[in-house]
Amino acid sequence: MNDLPTNHHTPSVTRRTMLKGLGASLMLPWLPSLAWAQRKENPALFGVDVPPRRWATVIYANGVNPYDYWVKAGSNGLELAPSLRALERHKDNLLFIDNMHLFDDTVGVHTPYFTNFLSGEVIRKGDIPQVAETIDNYLGRTIGRNTPISNLNLAGQSAGGNVLNSTLTWSSEITPVLPEVFPRQAFDRLFDVSGLMRDKSVLDYVKEQAKDVNRKLGRTDQAKLDEYLTAIRDIEQRIELATSKDRFTNWRPSISEPTMDRPEAGLPQNTREHYQLLLDIIVLAFQMDQTRLATMHFQNDVTGMPFNFIDGVSNTGMHSISHHRKAEKALREYTKINEFHHSLLASMMDKMAAIKEGEDGSTLLDNTIILYGSTMRDGDPHDANDLPLIIAGGKNCDIRHGRALRPESLEDRRLCNLHLALAQRIGGRSTQGGPLQQFGNSHYPFKGLS
Repeated sequence: MNDLPTNHHTPSVTRRTMLKGLGASLMLPWLPSLAWAQRKENPALFGVDVPPRRWATVIYANGVNPYDYWVKAGSNGLELAPSLRALERHKDNLLFIDNMHLFDDTVGVHTPYFTNFLSGEVIRKGDIPQVAETIDNYLGRTIGRNTPISNLNLAGQSAGGNVLNSTLTWSSEITPVLPEVFPRQAFDRLFDVSGLMRDKSVLDYVKEQAKDVNRKLGRTDQAKLDEYLTAIRDIEQRIELATSKDRFTNWRPSISEPTMDRPEAGLPQNTREHYQLLLDIIVLAFQMDQTRLATMHFQNDVTGMPFNFIDGVSNTGMHSISHHRKAEKALREYTKINEFHHSLLASMMDKMAAIKEGEDGSTLLDNTIILYGSTMRDGDPHDANDLPLIIAGGKNCDIRHGRALRPESLEDRRLCNLHLALAQRIGGRSTQGGPLQQFGNSHYPFKGLS
């Protein structure tokens, strides 16, 4: 029995026609990940006359030993806790910010703090948590249009079975952007354009097939197809940018070819080497202006990763060590793990400070803001109300260093206020084109950076 009404409309375009006409498009769902290859010409943002401004977010999990993490004013500038001694040589290029919090109200212990660090959305319990687009992804759709890669997203530990404890970057409220953990894949994404050239031929074929289909569609479907083709044109622009032999005018990066060897395949067995490789890739990407935005977390939030390669640290996972219960042995190990992470930041700053960029003698570090810290302070009680944060570098981004700030009012302590202020300092724009005035649950830009 036919359940269709007798006056039903017979479409002029059959399913077979659509599949035939857009057959190549079946290969395309993954192409939005090529958002890192698009450029819209905008000299004001591109930084063709002066070195561009960048922003890297570098996060370690499970907080700090709260008894061995402090900064205070001294007769010779800032005095740093012993656990921060690796950063002593850079203390005049650091701004310490304490007492920031993620949001006013939430439930849970780990997941909200880690997952929500870059978005500022209240996360409720449920099968599918409602998060929000993170600041790095948002800026990737604006500032990121001017570089081959919109936002580099890396991690020192794979996602495993729980994406909520292993993903800082989100493109929408339900869409995590999984980080790259393999150094070779991250390196190839930056510098291997052979795959993009093959993709371009696929796009050319899809466009020709779409023209045939378009003549047989109604007005509504034509509009939808036009949106699809617009997305294809955006991808083509990114491919053109990534494969262009010379995309610069007045200002140029200090190097035109990678200065590090292509990493070996697979995951390095040495944790220090793994982390260092990923940080070196970020530095190289910034130096060559392949991207101006990068996010990296060393390990996942609830991690069993051992740090027994550090002298004096047992093979107990970091998460368990962070639940120290004030035990002296656990606190000592907690501090040593913190010291290890701080040494990686110091090494990154060393390399960036040695890279000269501008005629004025500015360095890559001067033109880069590094937001460094953890998504909680003391891992034992899961304290996310006093985040241990450091702004490293960014002298040319209107950051005044050699200080320690501790905002006290609830509104001043919103982390998204800080995200907004940092975004503005690297030229962040709204997706409508105007200056960025609000992000997440921010009320106003963070006060006191300059």
